[in-house]
Amino acid sequence: MSISTHWHFPPEDFLFKLAPGNVHVWRAPLSESPERASRIRPLLSDQEIIRANRCRVPHPQYQFVITRGILRTLLSHYVGVPTTEIHFENQPQGKPMLVTPSANPIEFNVSHARGMALIAITLQHAIGIDVEWIDRTVQDRDIAERYFSKRESTYLMSLPTPERTQQFFTFWTCKEAYLKMEGQGITGGLAHCGISIEPDQSEVRLTLLNQQDQSKTCSLHRITAGSEHVGALALACQSAQISYWDWQDKYLP
Repeated sequence: MSISTHWHFPPEDFLFKLAPGNVHVWRAPLSESPERASRIRPLLSDQEIIRANRCRVPHPQYQFVITRGILRTLLSHYVGVPTTEIHFENQPQGKPMLVTPSANPIEFNVSHARGMALIAITLQHAIGIDVEWIDRTVQDRDIAERYFSKRESTYLMSLPTPERTQQFFTFWTCKEAYLKMEGQGITGGLAHCGISIEPDQSEVRLTLLNQQDQSKTCSLHRITAGSEHVGALALACQSAQISYWDWQDKYLP
C-alpha cells in the first residue's frame, strides 16, 4: 500500500509565489547539529527562544529551533517581509496562524518528528500537515483499538505486523492532518473521521462520522516523506495542485 511522493529541489529562479489552488509542501531534514541550531536561533522570536530553552534535552531543542527558523524563513519569502516581522498567534488547540502581516491570505501548517519536518503553505484555505517517524516498537494494536473506529481497528489487526505498523502510521497521520486543518486536538477526534486507502493512490477517502461535519469539503493526501517517515496533508477544498519541494539552507537569511 505504499505510494511514491516525488520531491524536487526548486529551480534556481524559484520565486516563492503561490496561485489560488496551489499548495507547496516543503521537506526539511532536521540535523541534531548545535552549530546549525545556533546559526538559526537568531531568527526566532523571544517567546520561541523561551520555549526552546524550556526543553533541557539538546536534540529536541535543536529540532524545534531549526523547524521554527525554516518556517519563519519560508513565510518571509512568501509574504515579502523580514523574518523578524513574522508574528504568530496560537489557536486554542495550539495551531499557529499568521497574524503579521495581517493582510496576507497565507495559510500554513508545520509538523516535525525525529529528524524530519514538513511545512505546508497555501492561500485562503485552511490546511493541516503531519509527519511521523515509523516507530516499530509502538503499541499500534492498543492505540488503534482505543482511538480508531471499529472498522479501522479490525482492518489493521488483519495485517501482518510490519505492514500493520506502516498502515497504522498512515491512518494516524491522515487523521491528525485533518484534525490540525480543523484546529482540533486529537483527544476524542481520531475516531470521528474514517479513512479509506487505495493502494496506488495518494488521495485518501475521508468519511466524517459526525453528522454535523458531513457537509464539509476537504481533500486528504498521504505523503511518503522518507524511508522512515510517513506524512499526510489535509486541505479545506475539493482539489489542489500540490508541489513537493526539498528545503535547502541556502534560503536562510
